[in-house]
Amino acid sequence: MKKMWNWIKVALAIVFSVFAYVFFTRRNNFELKKKIDEVKTEAKKQEAVVKEVKKRIENRKKKAGKLADRLKKHFNIFIVLCIVFSVGVIGVTSPTVENLKIPDNYSDLLVAYKDMADIAIGYQKLYNEAEQDNQALLEVIENLQSLMKVQQDIINELLKKNRFGLFAGVNYVPLNPSYSGLIAGLTFEF
Repeated sequence: MKKMWNWIKVALAIVFSVFAYVFFTRRNNFELKKKIDEVKTEAKKQEAVVKEVKKRIENRKKKAGKLADRLKKHFNIFIVLCIVFSVGVIGVTSPTVENLKIPDNYSDLLVAYKDMADIAIGYQKLYNEAEQDNQALLEVIENLQSLMKVQQDIINELLKKNRFGLFAGVNYVPLNPSYSGLIAGLTFEF
């Protein structure tokens, strides 16, 4: 009986040492959780930026459609004027060009020219807005790449293996208790 009591003490000591080892060698999960929370908040910010850029792109497409409609109205006039002002070029006009209302006084021509200039300025504004959105999306991509790097660091930290390990167990043979015993071991990874 005394021998069994000694085995129980040894088993408890081994179990206690395993728990102590696990407790003292555990990773600092608080810092990892903090990093994960930072990554999540930054990802949400980037999602909001992307949604805003998508809205601006849709608005810009609508404006571009309106400008294209206005441009179609004046484009045929522009072609006719180019043909008229071309020297030495003889061409055949199509029936749609012949039915155009070409302004016959300076004030109407000036209005058409100003409208064309407004269309060009509108396209320039749309282009500048698109460039700003592209720049914003590039910044989002850079931020997401840095977030991916942080997440990769977190994953690598979580996947780190301890080089040392302990294991313990009890081997009990019911038919022959004298063959029973405790099993303890230490592992080391090279």
